[in-house]
Amino acid sequence: MAQIIDIVSGVLGTQVSEESSTEDVAGWDSLKTLQIVMALDEAGYEIPLEKIAEIKSVRDVLSFVGKGA
Repeated sequence: MAQIIDIVSGVLGTQVSEESSTEDVAGWDSLKTLQIVMALDEAGYEIPLEKIAEIKSVRDVLSFVGKGA
């Protein structure tokens, strides 16, 4: 979990927590969400394609990682 949060923080350029969301992190838009998904994939974490549009928070990222399509 900590590694995933570190990856998200790195992509967004700011420290985030499990409670962080697209509403309270400046600059977290749909492009950043795709960059997060790509960075996670490079680190060996997968998010099903149909779940990407549902990502609105770090908690969403954590819940979708590793879930099969």
